[in-house]
Amino acid sequence: MRTRKRKKFSMHRSDRNYLFSDDDLASGLDGRKRRIRELVEAVPREQFLITSVDTLCEHTVDQLAVDPLVLHEDQMTMEHGETKIDVTHRFEYGGSLDGRPVMVDGHLLKFFVPFSGDPDLWRLRPSTYSLNPPRGDIDTRRKLLTLSFANTSQTDEAWFRQQLEGALTSIRQSVATQTTQIQQYNASLLRAVQEVVAHRREQLSKLHGLVASFTIPLAKKPGMPEYKPVDVSLRRQIQLPKVPAAGFKPEPAISDELYEAILANIRHMGTTFECTPQTYQPLGEDGLRDIVLASLNSVYQGRAAGEAFRHYGKTDIRIEEDTRSAFVAECKLWAGEQVLVGALEQLLDYLTWRDCKASLVLFNKGVAGFAAIQETIKAALPAQANFLREKSGQPAGEWRFVFRSREDAGREVTVHVFCFNLFVAPDRAGRRR
Repeated sequence: MRTRKRKKFSMHRSDRNYLFSDDDLASGLDGRKRRIRELVEAVPREQFLITSVDTLCEHTVDQLAVDPLVLHEDQMTMEHGETKIDVTHRFEYGGSLDGRPVMVDGHLLKFFVPFSGDPDLWRLRPSTYSLNPPRGDIDTRRKLLTLSFANTSQTDEAWFRQQLEGALTSIRQSVATQTTQIQQYNASLLRAVQEVVAHRREQLSKLHGLVASFTIPLAKKPGMPEYKPVDVSLRRQIQLPKVPAAGFKPEPAISDELYEAILANIRHMGTTFECTPQTYQPLGEDGLRDIVLASLNSVYQGRAAGEAFRHYGKTDIRIEEDTRSAFVAECKLWAGEQVLVGALEQLLDYLTWRDCKASLVLFNKGVAGFAAIQETIKAALPAQANFLREKSGQPAGEWRFVFRSREDAGREVTVHVFCFNLFVAPDRAGRRR
């Protein structure tokens, strides 16, 4: 259960210890959702402009999302004590002849149930509720629910068991109904926040003549085939980056549409490698990179109608503007997790613009267990220190991650990872067929 610093639900406090009975949960959730615009507009303009849309949305969603209640009954403890029971109006004890209270010895059993989630939910009424709600005491600091039952010393043990199970059953039902409402509410937050963030960006662009990014002019050469873009999504909370001393300045970037098209080109070449791995098996990192580079430059041209993608280091491909990269691709032969992490660190060490998009292209030539390679990639990259989020919805053998730049925590680098399998099993003579 994630810990979030959020404003609590506001609700009436009652002297009674009835649970799920003070305010309506649906109304409380609607009230939180109406705060989206307030929270988005509360982000200072400069900070809003330097922060990525994903981070702005996560930051806002995290303030408004609600953690549902979860009972940890497996950790329940109990306490027994003696008490006095008022039996004045109980016929089996004869009642009171002079009107004075009649008290007899009794047992008090207290059951302590740890819980997680927002403690204020104990007072909020779900969409389906009982007219005879359960009673309990809530320790918000220790996250502890206390259920108390008292009766005379002649009371059978089964009575206490029945009371406890009846209370827990009622509580479980209310918690389950609440959880369904909260899950629906949490699931609706992201889209609602995205709309408000997009509206504010549009308004800032109109009012101040600014744009979120300048698209580097890469012209697609006539007659080149089209590639279908890939859908993406997001999740996870982080702090908003600090505003640099120089303030916000629009910076060059490639558009999302162009990024998807570049990735589609790389995907097309990688699939070609996989279809005839014998042809490409003899090539090393440089040779495989050069084929990918040639394919990209056959489709795109730069400002001077020359090659848009340039080869700088041993295995990298870049689009640069004013000595900073707007797109970087690293091509590596698979040689284990250490090489994978090293390639990522190399990507994050480049001087990049704020909205840098990158790709890590891995080729497996020597390992038979391709599924194990994929599991290593999936687990290793999110464990890195600069990891921010993973974007779901990628094709098989591909992953998309967002990292902080090692140069500047306010800059984000989107890294789309490909892993292509060029492994060819050797024949009996040790030759790869």
